Amino acid sequence: MPKIRLFCTESLEEKKEIDIDGDNFHYLVNVMRCEVDSIVYLFNQNDGEFQSKVSGKRKKSITLTINSRIEYESINNNFSLIFCPPKSSRLDILIQKCTEIGVNNFIPIISDRTENRKLNINRIEKIIKEAVEQSNQIHVPGICEPVSFSKFVENYDKNNNDVFFADIQSNIGFSNLKLDNKKSNFILIGPEGDFSPNELQVLRGNFKSFTLGKRILRSETAAISSLVLFNNPIN
Repeated sequence: MPKIRLFCTESLEEKKEIDIDGDNFHYLVNVMRCEVDSIVYLFNQNDGEFQSKVSGKRKKSITLTINSRIEYESINNNFSLIFCPPKSSRLDILIQKCTEIGVNNFIPIISDRTENRKLNINRIEKIIKEAVEQSNQIHVPGICEPVSFSKFVENYDKNNNDVFFADIQSNIGFSNLKLDNKKSNFILIGPEGDFSPNELQVLRGNFKSFTLGKRILRSETAAISSLVLFNNPIN
């Protein structure tokens, strides 16, 4: 049986008993076929990861008893993703894969050419949680409410943040970028059809551009490629 991981909002500690119901009960019992004595790994960002065992099973809930804390090598997610949401199916891919790769937070912005202007935040949070469980991480990225392009630029704090935006017209490769780990770092990906000329003028005047090559990429492909590049620099 594959390793079963479950994000838990409750505080975690050894010998504690936790009752599981609702969607998580359905996942453990009907999808993963857990029985009494099945091993389930519980985790959250505050307490880490713990091995637990199914100690009781009822019609609509099961009880997990925590056995021991798992030593876990923390991996820092140094970049947040600012993005213009694509349509729903491609948005799901963007959220899922970027979470698996490793991202600090998701920040959606509404530009002139943004396709998807109304986000189901609860659905996105569920996709994020499932991707974290699958990818053996502990950090659960946040998803912000969408903000307009102009509001995003207005609130940008250049003293404490660095924004790197993918620009097909840029000639600056990743190796030429200077990353300041004392700042909060962001990757900015545009919408299908790119930013409008006025928006590009604002971006090029305020942020640091980089190239992903001369191929025209879909927004979810650009987001995934950028996070792989920035999270795994080649020295």
